[in-house]
Amino acid sequence: MKCCLLPCVLLLSCTPENEARQTASQPAAIDPVQQATARVDTALMHDYELALTNMRKANFAPLLLMADDTTFLRRACIDLAGRLPRPDEVRAFVSDPTPEKRAKLTDSLTREPGGAEVRFRMLAEAFRVTDEDPETISWLRQAAADDRPYAEIISGMIGTGRVSRRDGGDAMRTGVETAYSVLGLDTRCAMCHDHPFSERTEMECYAFAACFAGKGEVRLPHDYKYPNGKPGDVVQPALLRIDRAWRPFIQDNEDKLTQVAKWLTNEEPTKRFALVAVMRVWSGLFGMPEQIINNTVGGVDDEPSWNETHGNCFTRSQRRAATWIDMNINRPGDFSQAPKVLIEEFLRCGCRIGEFQRLLARTNAYQRSGINYNTDWQDCQLAPAPHIRRLPTEVIWKALTDETDIQLPQIPQPGHPLRMLGRGTREWTDESRTPLSHELVRFMMNDKLIDQATAKAGDAEGMFLALLGREPTENERAAILRTAATDGDVAWALLNTKEFMFRP
Repeated sequence: MKCCLLPCVLLLSCTPENEARQTASQPAAIDPVQQATARVDTALMHDYELALTNMRKANFAPLLLMADDTTFLRRACIDLAGRLPRPDEVRAFVSDPTPEKRAKLTDSLTREPGGAEVRFRMLAEAFRVTDEDPETISWLRQAAADDRPYAEIISGMIGTGRVSRRDGGDAMRTGVETAYSVLGLDTRCAMCHDHPFSERTEMECYAFAACFAGKGEVRLPHDYKYPNGKPGDVVQPALLRIDRAWRPFIQDNEDKLTQVAKWLTNEEPTKRFALVAVMRVWSGLFGMPEQIINNTVGGVDDEPSWNETHGNCFTRSQRRAATWIDMNINRPGDFSQAPKVLIEEFLRCGCRIGEFQRLLARTNAYQRSGINYNTDWQDCQLAPAPHIRRLPTEVIWKALTDETDIQLPQIPQPGHPLRMLGRGTREWTDESRTPLSHELVRFMMNDKLIDQATAKAGDAEGMFLALLGREPTENERAAILRTAATDGDVAWALLNTKEFMFRP
């Protein structure tokens, strides 16, 4: 034995008895995911506490209560697996007395095929995937199922030309949407003129587009009016400025798309690609501040997405930044502590979206009751509890039909109910929404799909579990008996409740 060559004091530690005593006295290994969630919770509460005094003065401080088991189960199934909880799942979860059941639930949901589909759909919206490119659909769906690092996915979508292929050679569209989807940089106005609210220029927009032109050329438009070029001039490819002091250039001896993909995922020091990914995932699980109550239709309307939230929604200070996309994670005053910690944790978990979702779903913040009213969040950029939002389009659709995620078209035809429910055309990044409208109300009340869904209804208790994720109360049971409601009547009523239409 090698340990016989060691000094006696060390030799003693090699004996089985001492080894057992050492093992017994050592503390249990700390779960790294729980460590990460603790850091996130601490940062969220730090920002919340700073804003709390002003919230109380304005009488807007929300109550941060923990959600009950049925509420949490429904929320987690919707957000992480893109489905409603099953009746047997509700019964088993509610009766489970173990304290770690919520962590086990969120871990399992992120590993479900539905969890992979939630990630795929998020990525497909970001990269504007269409039905005309089945190879890209297959590749991206597998990447989501494998939970590959986001940097690898960016390289696979942009560095290999998949996004360029999606735009049919329109280099300007590819450049503008790549800047927006990956870095959150808005150059759309600069397609036609220098941006009026930021330092983005038309020349810069055309130069970045030239990176996606392949062997072709990009020329300045016929109405170009700025002194740094003339109409019709060939534009040399160049990468975008992330900040004033840092703008790398395209090299002639390496493939341009490869260089763009490397730059997108290595753009020190701003970590823009990580910021954008974090905000997209956060918005999917928590929503964003400044949502609006729609009293006419009923319920909480679409909250602003991460990339369309004005700076003044978060703070009383008068920022010049029009939206998140013009803010810099390293610039003092642009971001509070929570977004910075989220970026650190996203990078620490290898930029894997599924793993980051799992981390966020384990936080105390995600386990709190939903916030369902307008709140002036002051300087609290990310609320330490989820916002109540309309049910995702795909979850509503699957509750009404037998179609699976894979059967759904990426871009529904005009007039398809999925369009009314919020699925976009993917002409633009993150275009799909979950709107409230009178059209939606009419659809839920009168459409033939609702008739078909109610015709398949089971018993009342099963419907409550399947649609609302809970058992009926005594008052609800009495109301069903009192009105002599049929199973179809009960199903129709439940589908038209706010409780069904909104995630808790």
